[in-house]
Amino acid sequence: MDWNRQSDPIAVETHAGRLWAVVILLAVLGPLVSVMLRPTPAARIALIAVALVGCSTFAMAWSGFQYRFFRDVLEIRMLGFRLRSIPRSDILSYAIEPWAMMRGYGIRGIGRSRAYVWCNKVVHIKLSNGNQVYLGHKDPARIVSDLDQMVGVATRG
Repeated sequence: MDWNRQSDPIAVETHAGRLWAVVILLAVLGPLVSVMLRPTPAARIALIAVALVGCSTFAMAWSGFQYRFFRDVLEIRMLGFRLRSIPRSDILSYAIEPWAMMRGYGIRGIGRSRAYVWCNKVVHIKLSNGNQVYLGHKDPARIVSDLDQMVGVATRG
């Protein structure tokens, strides 16, 4: 689809998991210490794999998700890449909900549900095709306000 993004966004919100990024970085230190104490070739190879995954995850959590609200589309981005675009016309409703830690953090979802979460509160968006999107944010009321500006208050609920 070709959405008209000639104008500036209505709003841009960032949802980062900086605390989770630090936890991930600390988790990489264990294998590093292990390799320093017992520097075998197998341990070095394992450390490289852990470091690649850990550093990538650290970068994703630290930079977070960026939500860009345009007049006709909501873009979800991470590390400069567009992950998803949601046309305004596809949004049926949205509301703030709690997010349980057991459901996980980061990019989550199976089937018709997708979540972009680093915290315990989300804005649950229901789409016309039956899909559901969850946007995490430390202040979900800001996301609701941005959606109100984008689609209109009548969509809430």
